[in-house]
Amino acid sequence: MTSATATPPGLMPAALPRTIDLSYPSNRWAVLGLLGGVALGRLRGRSWVGSVGTGLGAFATWACARELDPDHTVSANAALPLALALSLASEDNSDAAVMGEVLAAFTALSSMRTLSATTGAAATAGDQAALGAAAAMCAGAGQQAAALLPGAALALSSQQADDLSPRNSGGGPAALLAALLPTIAATREGERQSLGSVAVAGALLLAPGLLEPEDVNTETDRGDRTISAERVGKARQLALGGLALSAVLGGTRSALPLACAALSVGARRRLK
Repeated sequence: MTSATATPPGLMPAALPRTIDLSYPSNRWAVLGLLGGVALGRLRGRSWVGSVGTGLGAFATWACARELDPDHTVSANAALPLALALSLASEDNSDAAVMGEVLAAFTALSSMRTLSATTGAAATAGDQAALGAAAAMCAGAGQQAAALLPGAALALSSQQADDLSPRNSGGGPAALLAALLPTIAATREGERQSLGSVAVAGALLLAPGLLEPEDVNTETDRGDRTISAERVGKARQLALGGLALSAVLGGTRSALPLACAALSVGARRRLK
């Protein structure tokens, strides 16, 4: 019989929330990247929404890389400035489009975190509802590739033979159904020019190295176990699948954070 483990102070018994402990240099780098992205966006002449979107995109890049490569902070630390540079070099977008891109980035992050289970907690009903809502909002915003990630993450997580699987099996199909709801517009304007496609292509080129199994030694946030190497591997597969979908369905601009995260992890593995 497995005994229950108490949740450490400051941690929520859920799969999605993670705290930012500023005693770690990598976490301070992430916050600096967020604030720096906002400042650089304003200096470039972007609106406040666009500038905040630039900063949040840089932070989401760092966070995605931490989910995909929990043992090596160098991957996240390198991915952040890469995403920031590509974002600033891309054409400005409308405020509404920027909000959709941020939504897609954090939906991808939440999906990776659910599957990697880096918090050490199973996805609760609240987590699954949040993922389903994110999928529906992404679908409504025309972010089709990102909309499919939550359902896929929950479905893949439920297949893992551990106690970190979702607490009910209906979350994955429900999230996938939400992603397939009709979008709010039948036709959409073409994407503005973005360097996201460059990052997506680079990440997909490094896919063989990214998909090769790798040991994980970092503990979960709860500190009661080591992060599952199998789950991290599945999250990497999901990330590459999402990037491939973004290339086919459109949305490489909003996939920039996830693409830079995957690209950085793949490069770290290739260069080691």
